[in-house]
Amino acid sequence: MTLVAGLRAASYGVPFQPVGGVHGSDLARVNEWKTVLDPYGSGKDVYVIPAIAPDVAVIHAAEIDEHGNARVYGSPFWDHPLTRAAKRVLITAEKLVASDRLREQPELTLVPGFMVEAAAVVPHGAWPGSMHPYYGVDYPAVEAYMEDAAGVLEAHLARAPELTRADERSVSATHNPAAHA
Repeated sequence: MTLVAGLRAASYGVPFQPVGGVHGSDLARVNEWKTVLDPYGSGKDVYVIPAIAPDVAVIHAAEIDEHGNARVYGSPFWDHPLTRAAKRVLITAEKLVASDRLREQPELTLVPGFMVEAAAVVPHGAWPGSMHPYYGVDYPAVEAYMEDAAGVLEAHLARAPELTRADERSVSATHNPAAHA
């Protein structure tokens, strides 16, 4: 919740975002977060998280059209504020779809094309994580990756879809110099 609060602050163009649920945690002390007195008179202190404005955000979407409009099915909890807070947005997506498909339900478009600097179609690009509705989490791959043994990272990378499915993959890129200009 604190990371999202920092991203939201940046996306809203404000220096900080109030957040609840931090009292009693060492995170506030470690991160040197400040409190402000409730200006509406409750007498309570509220932690405020400083704005977080990444230079670049990279998200993996379910679908993207030729104009860079990106759709994420499921929860866009992190993706929405992240793409609004970042100075540049890059998208990878499972599928390239016609713009008409996105126009059928425009409310499902998470990132409008004018915000996207570049995009690539990378099937299974969220692996070993999930991409609803295309595939779920590959738990055996995650468990294997978490092993504390020599060669685990190399073995994981060797199974990566971008290597094992190179013949299936199509890559498409768009460039939008006006994005975040």
